[in-house]
Amino acid sequence: MQALKAVVIVMAVLIVAGLGLLAYGLVTKIGGGSTNDAGADKNNAPQYSAFGTVETALPPGARVVGMAVDDGRIVVRVEAPGGGQSLMVFNVDTGAQLGTIRIRAAP
Repeated sequence: MQALKAVVIVMAVLIVAGLGLLAYGLVTKIGGGSTNDAGADKNNAPQYSAFGTVETALPPGARVVGMAVDDGRIVVRVEAPGGGQSLMVFNVDTGAQLGTIRIRAAP
């Protein structure tokens, strides 16, 4: 009889401990468990590393007419003196120029 009481008490303790761990897991998963995203701030915006100064050359007489940042890239819109336009694409993390897209009027 005493062995049966001991088994019941041990089982009750295990059930209570299991429910406590389950509740703790649910609260931290759903509730307000702090997340440490190394690449994001509290607004979930990506953080980029500094790359220093980057220099690039524009064609003679060209001017920058627009710029956009999206998905880890900077796109600079350049207008040539003759009216053509180019898109210069840079990597936000490294500052490296990824390429240039020249836009010309169809003949």
